[in-house]
Amino acid sequence: MTTAPFFVITLDAEPDNEWGRPRVPTTRNARFIPRFHELCLRSGLKITYLMTLEMAEDPFLHDYLRPRLRAGECEVGAHLHPWNTPPLFPVTDDDLRHHPYPFEYPPEIQRQKLRTLVTAIETHYGVQPVSYKAGRWGLDGCHAALLDEMGFQADTSVCPGINWGPSKGDPRGSGGPNYNHAPIYPYRLSKENVCRPGSLRVWEISPTIVFYSALGRYVPGVKGLYRRFRRVRRLFDRQHLGSQWLRPYPHMTVDRLKRVSALARRAGAPVLNLTFHSSELMPGGSPYNRTEASIEDLFARLESFFSFLPSQRVESATLSEARNRLAHTATNGSLAQAV
Repeated sequence: MTTAPFFVITLDAEPDNEWGRPRVPTTRNARFIPRFHELCLRSGLKITYLMTLEMAEDPFLHDYLRPRLRAGECEVGAHLHPWNTPPLFPVTDDDLRHHPYPFEYPPEIQRQKLRTLVTAIETHYGVQPVSYKAGRWGLDGCHAALLDEMGFQADTSVCPGINWGPSKGDPRGSGGPNYNHAPIYPYRLSKENVCRPGSLRVWEISPTIVFYSALGRYVPGVKGLYRRFRRVRRLFDRQHLGSQWLRPYPHMTVDRLKRVSALARRAGAPVLNLTFHSSELMPGGSPYNRTEASIEDLFARLESFFSFLPSQRVESATLSEARNRLAHTATNGSLAQAV
């Protein structure tokens, strides 16, 4: 497949600068979302807002987004930050500092935290969320089964080719999930292994991630070395030649965003999924955009990239819309054969 029929934007709507491990979360970045929303609207693009509890409860944001949700301009989904979503159940000496992964909490606590978040979204937006991303990309089979139980239909937590193992949550734990062998095409999640197609009703639509260097794509064994050895990974990543996301990091020029899109289409991905955080829209809200000038640069790059998309004949969709359309073309619970 040489074209990507769907273009999805998944924006993690979360508190300010979570990288800094704040003791009390703030949501000032909600005031910066309208500019981005209006840019997307002018570009003919829909947005999927994946909300933490604090953002779901933010009065400014739900007053702004509710009429736009009713107008079909966006979708509101869920993004669980388990370390500060009730019920609070510490699994480390300081969850606010360590940010444990969702799966590091007992299953019943995970269920209750999800229920808290879902209820807040239902209360403030009048919809049941059906799209989801786990905090810190932390999905396992048990958590996926809970999503299925609670009526979620689409997830975007699995990062193909990425191993979060070295990134600890609980310092005593085994680290984050290893998605090295996850497919790039959408598939139904499995409660046994979230990197393999299964029978849950929740479909995985991953963020767009490609191996940028031709060495990794065409020379046998290079990608395996990149995944296994940190020294090799650092060699590639220092020049941004390893795993590259469709994400507007400061080093992602418009040409690089176009290149990632092209490589994903060439690999057969039926969805381009651009993802980043709402806090990146605010000066000082993230490590990436600390100044007003960096925000202006971000918007200039996004506007230029969005203006390129019509030539690619992609169709804008929310995450759940893409899931529903693609599910009709699936074979045996995945799109491996369909694409």
